[in-house]
Amino acid sequence: MLFSNRENYKLISRILALGFFIITLYSCKNDDDAIAIAPQVITEANITVYNQDELTDDYVLVSPFRGNSSFLIDRQGTILQRWSSTESTFMGYLREDGSVVRPVITGVNNGITLGGKTGAIEIIDKNNNQIWKWSLDTATEALHHDISLLPNGNILASVWVVKDRAACIANGRDPNSIVEDRLIIDKVIEIQPVGSGQANIIWEWSLWDHLVQNFDASKLNFGAVSNGNLFDINLSTEGINYTHVNGLNYIPSLNQIVLNSRVLNEFLIIDHDLSTQQAASNIGGRYNKGGEILYRWGNPMNYTSGTPMDQQLHEHHDTSFVGNNSLSRGTFLVFDNQDGPDFSTVKEIHINVSPDGVYEMLPSSGNSPANPIWSYSSEEIYSQRTSGTERLPSGNTLITSTTGNIIREVNYANEILWEFNAAIEVNGVLEIDSSGFKSRSYEKDYLGVIALGL
Repeated sequence: MLFSNRENYKLISRILALGFFIITLYSCKNDDDAIAIAPQVITEANITVYNQDELTDDYVLVSPFRGNSSFLIDRQGTILQRWSSTESTFMGYLREDGSVVRPVITGVNNGITLGGKTGAIEIIDKNNNQIWKWSLDTATEALHHDISLLPNGNILASVWVVKDRAACIANGRDPNSIVEDRLIIDKVIEIQPVGSGQANIIWEWSLWDHLVQNFDASKLNFGAVSNGNLFDINLSTEGINYTHVNGLNYIPSLNQIVLNSRVLNEFLIIDHDLSTQQAASNIGGRYNKGGEILYRWGNPMNYTSGTPMDQQLHEHHDTSFVGNNSLSRGTFLVFDNQDGPDFSTVKEIHINVSPDGVYEMLPSSGNSPANPIWSYSSEEIYSQRTSGTERLPSGNTLITSTTGNIIREVNYANEILWEFNAAIEVNGVLEIDSSGFKSRSYEKDYLGVIALGL
């Protein structure tokens, strides 16, 4: 059943339900004659597309952009659980104990003013108590954007680090390209929550340890910038904003990390199966490459292996690993924000990777692969910034459009199976007033859902 009439759907549904009741009443003389009728699904007014036969049977976690609450909803639009605090957030993730972990915005003005700075992480339990909050928000280091939950209960987090003019020049940065006498680069830390407000940083990776430059032979890191396993320190299109990692995803089966760089217009994969010392070098770890880039895709111009015609990603967000399985056609999924002047595209990319996580060598010309294996484009999901996507257990794809203010599920035939519109009031109330930075799906047998006692 596919519908899009938002105003009349509830009325029509109730009329149909009454009709079914009357038919049942007159056709059943006794219990033995009773006819089994499929349960009638009544959706909220903000569910504008509902294909009951094909959509995924799960729950969706929605965190309105810069809002204070996160909501778990079913596919009928019913709010099943809410987690709230005084903090505002970009996104939330459900843990196995029913708590939600969220990067939250401190609002501290410490000189790092890039969009996406958060500064803290909180955990809210299923009873709506903030049981942990930890901050990293100084003039030289600040948490930003995304986090990722690890199987051991720890949290991966992205951190902006300020490098001053002298450090930039010493490492081969062109002095004429240094803005505000500094450069803000990315690193990743693994956090072990302790008590109610402390944390142990037990692992760290920094791109600053993996630089290359061909600008000045007398400075550090001089070499061939065509080495795609390193970061060319003279890349950057936004002044102090070097890579702007806006997404962080963990691959449990490979123990790898996916970094989504909006400024570089590519995503990158690094090893997590190594020590902090190894992560700062080019040896050790599962692949004996230390913390160097294992693979990258989207913009081969970053390592002089392509032209503007080869660029495939444009200010993108939320790259995630899908893997080679029955639910995928490729291995990675990404929301390409500015794929066109008035539309965004979700792209699935088939990158060859072995079961052990070994990738092919980076191509000397263009991207490998040259194009996505599947894509979904629409003006309705266009969002210049933020937004996300996720492959669902059914093989369908969940899409969050922040600017479009919708969450949409589509299949491989690009048919819309379900849509939540956050701009529509329910019973005169607009409680979920934003689709959020990105939403996440949770199966009904996930431990975190079971812990909620729904």
